[in-house]
Amino acid sequence: MSLSENEVYLLTEDDVCSKLFQSAIDTQSNLIVLMYQSTPILFNKAFQNFTNIPTVKAFLREFGSLVNRFVPHDAYFHAGKADPDTWITVLQNIPESDRIVSMINYRAEPYAFSVTIESPVKDYTIISFADISQDLIKRIMIENDVSIDKESGAFNKDYFIHTSKSFQNAAEFNEKSIGITMIEMNSSDSDTEKYLHDFSSSIKCNIRQSDMLVRWEKKIFMLAYLIDSADNAMKFSRKLLGVMREEPFENLKTISMRLGTTIQTKDEEISDIISRAETALKQSSESSPTTLL
Repeated sequence: MSLSENEVYLLTEDDVCSKLFQSAIDTQSNLIVLMYQSTPILFNKAFQNFTNIPTVKAFLREFGSLVNRFVPHDAYFHAGKADPDTWITVLQNIPESDRIVSMINYRAEPYAFSVTIESPVKDYTIISFADISQDLIKRIMIENDVSIDKESGAFNKDYFIHTSKSFQNAAEFNEKSIGITMIEMNSSDSDTEKYLHDFSSSIKCNIRQSDMLVRWEKKIFMLAYLIDSADNAMKFSRKLLGVMREEPFENLKTISMRLGTTIQTKDEEISDIISRAETALKQSSESSPTTLL
């Protein structure tokens, strides 16, 4: 049975069921591929958008087998780890926690996916790719002990940069904007070293578990949180500045602090929000220690 015959068979044996199946998988955010033996015969919209290739024929013309899309890295499953005709079975037999592949989208951005494989009918297999890129980065960085800045107890800057996409996804899911507040210790190096951990702890005691406190520079912390308006972001920042010196952190009364706050505009990247918050911090002063930009 040729590929074209497969496609006709799939779409005309029961046209209503075929349309329902296509519609059902198109609603899924996972990348989904329907295989006949070792050949893809149907993609959902998420897969089409990921590859920017609209049809199976165009995909096969460009890449050949689906397994050819998998990045050949030893950390993941790829074409070099199985024969072309048996790779689905080999991948299916790998423990679920290790059943991971990497693919590059049409923008040349790498992603990691956990793979689910179902074979409800002889010769037909449904393969689902769930994006775990952010979770994998977090796991690797935590395992490598680089997620936390040891001196302050806040998150490490590199950890935040590598996982910031998760924060943006959370904002979109909750229909909120990202608020960024930069907080600076105006202190000598010796006082910074002496009070650094208390300074970090005083902030962490007054924020939500979902907020992220990051040591951004030697004397500057960045606080990322979800908020619904610029006014509320400013109120939150000013309140934070006031409560940071309360019991049991009264010793911080000797430390001068200033804040710069901003809030995400529509579809703005987190790097741009941070840059604006840094500018707001530079514009703040002793007489006006909180600035909104």
